[in-house]
Amino acid sequence: MRRLLLPILALLALPAAAEPFRFAAFGDMPYCSPARPQDCPAEEGRVAALMREINGARPAFTVFVGDTKGGAEICTDDRVLRAFSWMALANRPLVYTPGDNEWTDCWQDRGGRFDPLERLALLRARFFATAASLGRPMALTRQADADPQYRPFVENARWTHQGVVFATLHVVGSNNNRPTEAGETPASRPPAGAMEGYQARDAANRAWLAAVFAEARRVEARAVVLAMQAEMYFADRCGRGQVSGFRDMRAALAREAAGFGRPVLLIHGDIHTWLQDRPVPEAPNLTRIMVPGAADTRAVVVEVNPEAADPWAFRLIGPEDRVRSNAS
Repeated sequence: MRRLLLPILALLALPAAAEPFRFAAFGDMPYCSPARPQDCPAEEGRVAALMREINGARPAFTVFVGDTKGGAEICTDDRVLRAFSWMALANRPLVYTPGDNEWTDCWQDRGGRFDPLERLALLRARFFATAASLGRPMALTRQADADPQYRPFVENARWTHQGVVFATLHVVGSNNNRPTEAGETPASRPPAGAMEGYQARDAANRAWLAAVFAEARRVEARAVVLAMQAEMYFADRCGRGQVSGFRDMRAALAREAAGFGRPVLLIHGDIHTWLQDRPVPEAPNLTRIMVPGAADTRAVVVEVNPEAADPWAFRLIGPEDRVRSNAS
């Protein structure tokens, strides 16, 4: 009997095989033009239609990577909170991480000269009031709850699904709301206090990144997925752009991903163009995708096979007619 029990106990000790699943990601929409306010209902309608198409794909959950409005739209409460109308259509969990258009850029003339920190406080109070997703509630571990010194950062969240650890990081475009250095283009000089705010948020993001990978190692995760708004590698691809607001996060991500060794997926928006590549030579296990946005009202469905060496497969859903017309 003892000889029979030993193999059975050994099998019970093995981790259960993770099942394939899918999730969706999109961002940077709807973008309404102040010059053509009559077109805004149609733009909002396209996002609502996309939300229904995402529901039809039956993802385990959806991630929205920021920019719920165009940068030229005035940052009134109505515009900043408009996303509730279409996020409410999600019949599965929807996790949101903020973009620059919702708060950091609101100090500009085109944004209405709002106080960015006041706009961020509004986002946190309304979109991140509880430790759960939007849409169908899904429990999230938030940095604010996990570590008291980062209590303001309710938007940084983590969850696990089928052996894959997911997390959001509040890293945004416009140089991550950091004043640019000499030679960076376009130059950005946000209001007083921006540098201090950037430094606190950057430190929180890097601490959260370390905590996410520590959790992934603890549970022997098969992979890690990170979601943020900013395109941190634009200057590498284009030979110009803003770097100083992303320098420390890029170094931390390269170090953590390489040390983890298993597949890592970075998802972001910001530039509105579909892209898939491996932007970090020292971490070849890191794949990144940039979701479409603005006029390209599509989402990405990510098919995940956690047991595979390369677990990611991607397909775009949404109306392709606008993509063709914009390219012509």
